[in-house]
Amino acid sequence: MIPRALAGLLIAGLLLSAVACDVQDGGAVEIAWVIRGTDFHAYACNAQELGSDAIRTIRLSIHPVASPGTDYCTDGTVSNCDFTCDSNRAGDTLRGVTSFTIPEGSCHIGVTLLNAQGLVIPSHRVQVPEPMRKTIEKGNLTFLGVWQFVINLEAAEALSIP
Repeated sequence: MIPRALAGLLIAGLLLSAVACDVQDGGAVEIAWVIRGTDFHAYACNAQELGSDAIRTIRLSIHPVASPGTDYCTDGTVSNCDFTCDSNRAGDTLRGVTSFTIPEGSCHIGVTLLNAQGLVIPSHRVQVPEPMRKTIEKGNLTFLGVWQFVINLEAAEALSIP
């Protein structure tokens, strides 16, 4: 009787673990970011220096090295490539993680910053790092490090001068 009860518990546990696990068809990436100004001070996503170009969304692009014209984020291969920049506090480190659907292999991973209207914030307003090359492995989370986005305060001042 006890072995039968243990077998039942074991089967129930295995079924629950199978249902509870996410399917991992590939690898994932995690990105963290901070916002600084050309004066080396920390700024929030909605810094008044950005005006209508306050940062609302961080959008990843993931291009396989073997097929640079392909972007796994825009073609639907990878979901969760857009991350909300929702901090009102300067100096916060924010982060986002994609789904585990990035195919294995080497990829160039970059970011684009979008404002509240979903428009790309011009690079003369906020500079972002160049895309980086990373090797993605199935089932693994690849940390991209902390990216620093830099507000060009001189461009912000030029826009506010009548």
